[in-house]
Amino acid sequence: MTLSLEALLILLIVLAVIIVTLFYHARVLAGKLPYRRPLPALDVIRLALGRGAETGRAIHVAPGSGGIGTRTGGRDTSAQTLAGLLVAERIAGEAALNGAPLSLTSGDAIAHLAMRGTVRQAYHAAGQSQDYNPMVVQQLAQDDGLAYAAGANVMYARQPLESSMIVGNVGDEYLLLGEEGAQRGLAQVAGTANSTGLPLMLLTTPTTLFGEEIFAAEAYLSRAAQPQARLMTQDLLRTVAIVLILAGLLYRVLQPLLGLPTIVGF
Repeated sequence: MTLSLEALLILLIVLAVIIVTLFYHARVLAGKLPYRRPLPALDVIRLALGRGAETGRAIHVAPGSGGIGTRTGGRDTSAQTLAGLLVAERIAGEAALNGAPLSLTSGDAIAHLAMRGTVRQAYHAAGQSQDYNPMVVQQLAQDDGLAYAAGANVMYARQPLESSMIVGNVGDEYLLLGEEGAQRGLAQVAGTANSTGLPLMLLTTPTTLFGEEIFAAEAYLSRAAQPQARLMTQDLLRTVAIVLILAGLLYRVLQPLLGLPTIVGF
């Protein structure tokens, strides 16, 4: 059985990414961390975790209303949901250590099961497995953003909350969520790469994570080496992609002028 050129190229890229990630992991363990610009939105959550431990009010955390591999969960939306799950895991780890209560919601069955697993793992890693309560992880809807927003609004009304952090795939349903949280005086943090939901977040939530910032949030919320290495690898891949795009654009401009050969598929 022979591999096609495309399959071989994909394998080489995956291997290169793994090697780069391991290299950055070793650098992080050696204490070599690059400068990172601050994300003030995440400071709100850190303060809320401290206040929640004192007041007993829960911090609401959600990976948005999107799913993973569902009809509306394409590659881009699934990636955002996964980013939200990683953020939820890091917040759960901090909450397990300081005793802050959590309330976690999702709008998809697969995301719900994934979040239960990641939160349970976070409590176990913190040595507080006995404090994990699966009942705080709720699925409010299935593949329906407006239904999820309605369910979350009911939860806002019934449960006293310290803050709310919704990071992931969020669309126009956020207008309902953000307005309800603003009226109740919640300290809100929101983030998405969804071009529909992002403008609505800015209307009600001054502490907003823009686009690629939701993929970096995990590393900002944790001191562990793995998320730091992932963030550095993402930055390198993003830089490589930008360079390739610019190089391709320059090649297309110079091709007719210098009589350069046409690259198939370019």
